[in-house]
Amino acid sequence: MKIPEKLSDSPLPTNKQLFKSATVGLLVWVLLYICVILPAEEGKDITGLGVVLDLTEMGNIKKKLLSEANSDNKVVDLNLNRPSDSDTKAINDNKDAMEIILKPDEAIEIKLEMKEGRSVSYNWVAKGGGLNYNLHGDGYVGSKQSTMYKKGKMVDFDQGVLDAQFDGYHGWFWRNRNKVNVSLFLDTQGDYIQIKRMR
Repeated sequence: MKIPEKLSDSPLPTNKQLFKSATVGLLVWVLLYICVILPAEEGKDITGLGVVLDLTEMGNIKKKLLSEANSDNKVVDLNLNRPSDSDTKAINDNKDAMEIILKPDEAIEIKLEMKEGRSVSYNWVAKGGGLNYNLHGDGYVGSKQSTMYKKGKMVDFDQGVLDAQFDGYHGWFWRNRNKVNVSLFLDTQGDYIQIKRMR
C-alpha cells in the first residue's frame, strides 16, 4: 500500500509574525504616502524627496488648477458650462503654435481642453537643451480622473497624437534643468476646445 506524502511540515505563521508583517506593510504605505503621494497631489514635501523627483511642482500646479476652477465656479457651474451632447458631435479643427522661453529651473504647463475620444496631433521642439517633461491629463473638477500618457528627461523633441481618455484638460508639463535658457516651440492641431497656458 502506498503511503500518502505529507503536504508540509512547515508551521503556520504565528500571530506575532502576522502582526509584524502587517506593521511592515503599514509602514511602507505611510512612507509612500509621505514621500510620493503628498508631494504629487498636495504639493506638501515633508522629506524633500518630492523636489528631487519633480513631484512637488506637479502637486502645486494641481492645487493652482483647482483654485482657478473654484474661482470660475463663483460665476458659473463648470458642469453647466460643459458643451452639451449636441455640441460634442461637432468636430473642432483648431490649430495653434507658440514659442516659450524657459529660464534655468523654470517650469511651465500647457493644457488642451478636450472631450473624451477626441484627438490632437502635436509637435514640440526644445532649442538650447533638453527638457524634463510629462504628458498627462486631468478630468473636470469633481471627476477625480487623471492619467499619465508619457514622460521623459532631457528630451529635445517629441511628436505624436494625443487621444483624450476622458473629458477634461490634457497636456504637457516641462521643466528646464539646464543652466541656460531653452526655447520651446509647440504646434497643435485637432479637435480641442481651447489651449491654455497654466504657468
